[in-house]
Amino acid sequence: MATYDKGDRVRVTATFSSAGSGTNPDGGVVTTHRKPDGTDTDVSESPSGGGVYVADVTLDQVGTHTIKFVGSGSVVAAEVIQLEVTKSVFDHS
Repeated sequence: MATYDKGDRVRVTATFSSAGSGTNPDGGVVTTHRKPDGTDTDVSESPSGGGVYVADVTLDQVGTHTIKFVGSGSVVAAEVIQLEVTKSVFDHS
Protein backbone atom coordinates (compact mmCIF):
# COMPACT_ATOMS: atom_id res chain seq x y z
CA MET A 1 0.00 0.00 0.00
CA ALA A 2 1.36 3.41 -0.96
CA THR A 3 1.99 5.99 1.80
CA TYR A 4 1.31 9.71 1.41
CA ASP A 5 1.48 12.88 3.50
CA LYS A 6 -1.68 14.53 4.79
CA GLY A 7 -2.69 17.19 2.25
CA ASP A 8 -1.35 15.39 -0.83
CA ARG A 9 -3.52 15.34 -3.96
CA VAL A 10 -3.14 12.11 -5.91
CA ARG A 11 -4.44 10.72 -9.18
CA VAL A 12 -5.82 7.19 -8.96
CA THR A 13 -6.69 4.98 -11.91
CA ALA A 14 -8.91 1.99 -12.59
CA THR A 15 -8.99 -0.14 -15.72
CA PHE A 16 -12.11 -1.90 -16.97
CA SER A 17 -11.88 -4.69 -19.51
CA SER A 18 -14.06 -7.22 -21.28
CA ALA A 19 -12.74 -10.29 -23.10
CA GLY A 20 -9.19 -9.16 -22.41
CA SER A 21 -9.38 -5.67 -23.89
CA GLY A 22 -9.96 -2.28 -22.25
CA THR A 23 -13.63 -1.34 -22.43
CA ASN A 24 -15.49 1.71 -21.14
CA PRO A 25 -18.60 0.62 -19.18
CA ASP A 26 -21.58 1.88 -21.21
CA GLY A 27 -23.61 2.23 -18.01
CA GLY A 28 -21.02 4.61 -16.61
CA VAL A 29 -18.64 4.60 -13.68
CA VAL A 30 -19.29 5.78 -10.13
CA THR A 31 -16.32 6.60 -7.93
CA THR A 32 -16.51 6.91 -4.14
CA HIS A 33 -13.84 8.11 -1.71
CA ARG A 34 -14.14 6.74 1.83
CA LYS A 35 -12.10 8.77 4.29
CA PRO A 36 -10.57 7.38 7.49
CA ASP A 37 -13.41 8.89 9.58
CA GLY A 38 -15.91 6.77 7.60
CA THR A 39 -17.46 9.51 5.49
CA ASP A 40 -18.08 8.75 1.81
CA THR A 41 -17.75 11.36 -0.93
CA ASP A 42 -18.57 10.99 -4.62
CA VAL A 43 -15.54 11.72 -6.79
CA SER A 44 -15.57 13.00 -10.34
CA GLU A 45 -13.74 10.59 -12.61
CA SER A 46 -12.98 10.83 -16.30
CA PRO A 47 -12.18 8.27 -18.98
CA SER A 48 -8.70 8.47 -20.44
CA GLY A 49 -9.20 5.83 -23.14
CA GLY A 50 -9.12 2.07 -23.42
CA GLY A 51 -11.24 1.43 -20.34
CA VAL A 52 -8.95 3.49 -18.07
CA TYR A 53 -10.58 5.98 -15.69
CA VAL A 54 -8.78 8.55 -13.56
CA ALA A 55 -9.81 10.55 -10.50
CA ASP A 56 -7.97 13.16 -8.44
CA VAL A 57 -8.36 12.80 -4.69
CA THR A 58 -7.21 15.11 -1.88
CA LEU A 59 -5.96 13.18 1.14
CA ASP A 60 -7.00 15.49 3.98
CA GLN A 61 -7.09 13.03 6.89
CA VAL A 62 -4.50 10.74 8.47
CA GLY A 63 -5.32 7.04 8.09
CA THR A 64 -6.47 4.72 5.32
CA HIS A 65 -8.35 6.23 2.37
CA THR A 66 -10.30 3.86 0.13
CA ILE A 67 -11.32 4.76 -3.41
CA LYS A 68 -13.80 2.51 -5.22
CA PHE A 69 -14.55 2.65 -8.95
CA VAL A 70 -17.72 0.77 -9.98
CA GLY A 71 -18.63 0.17 -13.62
CA SER A 72 -22.08 -0.78 -14.89
CA GLY A 73 -23.76 -1.78 -18.13
CA SER A 74 -21.51 -3.74 -20.48
CA VAL A 75 -18.71 -4.07 -17.90
CA VAL A 76 -19.99 -4.75 -14.40
CA ALA A 77 -16.87 -4.58 -12.26
CA ALA A 78 -15.27 -2.74 -9.36
CA GLU A 79 -11.76 -1.74 -8.44
CA VAL A 80 -10.73 -0.72 -4.93
CA ILE A 81 -7.60 1.27 -4.14
CA GLN A 82 -6.29 1.96 -0.64
CA LEU A 83 -3.90 4.76 0.24
CA GLU A 84 -2.25 5.21 3.64
CA VAL A 85 -1.83 8.80 4.84
CA THR A 86 0.57 9.80 7.58
CA LYS A 87 0.99 13.13 9.31
CA SER A 88 3.43 15.34 7.44
CA VAL A 89 6.53 16.51 9.31
CA PHE A 90 5.38 20.01 8.31
CA ASP A 91 1.92 19.58 9.88
CA HIS A 92 2.02 21.00 13.40
CA SER A 93 -1.73 20.92 14.07
